[in-house]
Amino acid sequence: MLWTFWPSLQGSFLFFDESAYVVKNPHVNTGLSWSNIVWGFFSLEYANWHPVTWWSHMLDCQLYGLNPWGHHLTNILIHAANTVLVFVVFRKITGATWWSLLIALLFGLHPLRVASATYISERRDVLSLFFWMLTLWAYLWYAEGKKVKLYYGLAVLFFILGLMSKSMLVTLPFVLLLLDFWPLERWRQKSWGALVLEKIPFFVLTLVVCWLAYTAQHKAGMMREMAELPFSDKAANAAISYERYIGKLFWPANLCAYYPHPGHWPMWRTVSAYALVIGLTLLVLGQRKQRPYLLVGWFWYLGTLVPVIGLVQLLSQSIADRYTYIPMIGLLLMLVLGLKELTQRWRFQSSVLPFIAMLAVVACMVRTRAEIQYYHDDMTLWKRAAAVTENNVHAHFALGVFYAAVSNNDAAIDEYKEAVRLKPDFIDAQNDLGCILCRKKLYREAITHFQAVLRLDPANGNALYNGGFAYFKNGNLDEAIASFQAVSKIYIGDPAPPGLLHACVGIKTETEEMAVKLRDAAKQNPDVPEALNNYAWLLAANPDATVRDGNEAVRLATHACDLTHYQVIAYVNTLALAYAEAGRFDEAIKTAQTAREMASKAGDQALMDKNQQMIESFQVRQPYYEIPGQNAGALLNP
Repeated sequence: MLWTFWPSLQGSFLFFDESAYVVKNPHVNTGLSWSNIVWGFFSLEYANWHPVTWWSHMLDCQLYGLNPWGHHLTNILIHAANTVLVFVVFRKITGATWWSLLIALLFGLHPLRVASATYISERRDVLSLFFWMLTLWAYLWYAEGKKVKLYYGLAVLFFILGLMSKSMLVTLPFVLLLLDFWPLERWRQKSWGALVLEKIPFFVLTLVVCWLAYTAQHKAGMMREMAELPFSDKAANAAISYERYIGKLFWPANLCAYYPHPGHWPMWRTVSAYALVIGLTLLVLGQRKQRPYLLVGWFWYLGTLVPVIGLVQLLSQSIADRYTYIPMIGLLLMLVLGLKELTQRWRFQSSVLPFIAMLAVVACMVRTRAEIQYYHDDMTLWKRAAAVTENNVHAHFALGVFYAAVSNNDAAIDEYKEAVRLKPDFIDAQNDLGCILCRKKLYREAITHFQAVLRLDPANGNALYNGGFAYFKNGNLDEAIASFQAVSKIYIGDPAPPGLLHACVGIKTETEEMAVKLRDAAKQNPDVPEALNNYAWLLAANPDATVRDGNEAVRLATHACDLTHYQVIAYVNTLALAYAEAGRFDEAIKTAQTAREMASKAGDQALMDKNQQMIESFQVRQPYYEIPGQNAGALLNP
């Protein structure tokens, strides 16, 4: 077990979930403290109520700091303990040591376990099964009638801790009833009503946690993304998900971190999935007397998947490997005990089956180690998801986030563009794409994406804020002012938006006053280079579009350069700015390069750097605007 999952210790913290859960969460990364423990108990952040999971992350930070190997190690150790518990519990259920061992090994080493055991933020998975199996262990001892109060109390305690790890354990009371049917056969001594009644504490706890989970997910907006999907499509995806999970048990190929929801499945796929689920259900019901383990295993599988099967759709995923962590145990129970019964009359059962079982376990180990490599870092994780699925918006968005974080702007733009192509109403992708385009000085294109966000959500503060910068850098001062006015009403109490608004208004006021003075000076001194240059600069480089006039700026700047025989660097600079404002970018680039060479000869590094920035802007067909006057500081680096 440890050998199989050991490569995960080389993995890093992944951006999605792990960054927010651990790395950047001050309640977690500061370790265990009374205030952090209280926060963990009451927190509904990240769409979950799971205090035990929070506390385990805090303990990891206390022990390992922010070294990811330690957090991975904890996941592996808990998963290994779960595998042992699966063996212990099923040995008690079946009395078959070697067959129970096979169930445990297939469970623990299957490639589908990678998502839960390797992904640090899926600590809730491994913890919840740990307490799930302890609850079953205590309940099995309780059912034997020995130390009834002790074992019943332990079962309730473990169930509470499991619910505090992950709300998916709400189905456990129903699994206890399945165990009452087989192997305990308690229904022969007690009525089903009495068996349900003794589990009232479990059902009450289930209702409380269901309410908490719904509140947390509703508060986080987890249900909005697919809210308009018809229930018929949700039901179809649920049936197909049951089918796909079975397929991945037997052939775990093309696994990944995120499987996109297609919205509407083809009719043939839906019908075949319904036929499979209904057919198998009728089969196990028909075999309930002869082979009760089939009914228990099948309804374990069906029932424990209900909270995540998509009837209440969260986000735009269709299935998730991690959702099989508990449900697959039911399928393995059916498979292994079915194989035991099928081969019990084989002459060579004792020699052939162990060999076949060993091959299956080794194949799982090899495939699982290979799968772990995809969880090493964000790039490999999401490249894999994009490669093995179609139209995976989330994968392309995640890659965009990764590339943006490492300043690979071109790759980030490509991924974000693919995300918005696939899903034009993806607000986060549109906004992030606009921000990266601003890095590349592609302000006009960036503005179109901020506008796309605002068409979807007119009060989106991020798009207004970022759009204000883009408008300013693109020379649309009035639009920048309007954006900062709007965002100031949203982020009430935040001093930044009003400060930017004040700066923009100040620039506009100064520009209007300056325009009158410089225009009059140029008219009164038509052959004075300095007067011509100053007014040309204002007409070419001012962020206020109502002032700019590229063609007039070219005329004035050319005259100033002619008068000085193109020997004054500042005047050549202004001419380059004027060409760009007039849309003559090839001439702007050539002129800016000349100015840079002149600055180099003069040893003026600051001017050389400015010329380089101008050239980069002109190369992407973007004019270069400069901020006049005393309000420049607030907007120099938007």
